[in-house]
Amino acid sequence: MASSTPTSAPWRAATQAEQWAGEVRVNLFRLIAIGGFYAHHLVDYYWLGVQFPRQYHLVVTGIAAAWAFGGAAIHAGLAWRWNPPWLKYAALAWDSFMTSCLLAYSGGPRSPFIVLLFLLIATSPLRLQLRVVWVASILSIAAYVFVCGHSRWMPPDWRVSTREHVIVVLALACAGVLAGQSVRQARRLGLDFGDRLRPEEAEPEPPTEAKEGGSR
Repeated sequence: MASSTPTSAPWRAATQAEQWAGEVRVNLFRLIAIGGFYAHHLVDYYWLGVQFPRQYHLVVTGIAAAWAFGGAAIHAGLAWRWNPPWLKYAALAWDSFMTSCLLAYSGGPRSPFIVLLFLLIATSPLRLQLRVVWVASILSIAAYVFVCGHSRWMPPDWRVSTREHVIVVLALACAGVLAGQSVRQARRLGLDFGDRLRPEEAEPEPPTEAKEGGSR
């Protein structure tokens, strides 16, 4: 039985279909996460009476609205099976930019929203491309470096030590390596699936017809 190869037509078709499905799942998670985090903010602001400055509330609302609008636009395109090769990279850049904006207004590197950078990396294996994982990891680290640099012009309690900077960057890099290994393992499994089938699992051959003149 011949094994699949990355250049074969069936493999390319299956990969494209799964990449589209992965982008749909990532975008669905994006919209749910935006709604969940913003709902938590509204509960804190209106119900629990957490004293956020009004300007902060307006900025967070604007970021959530812009982020959700981008997700809705991606959903509209994916619903029509529109998934150009650059879309996944544009979506990663948009998520990284929105996360950086949120962190820049929410305490910088001390903000609990720093975990969103790890979620950015966690979504990348669903695209089934190792290059996407690299881009997601680089964008996450770049966003963290930007936020740390931005905190130098903010109140002193926003800043963290160099030791904490190194730990977070190393953690982001490790998350990227693990995400990349997930993609590699998934590709190996798909490519070697045909070779891993046992003979008894192969489809049985149809019975051959009796030759003419044979015994009845």
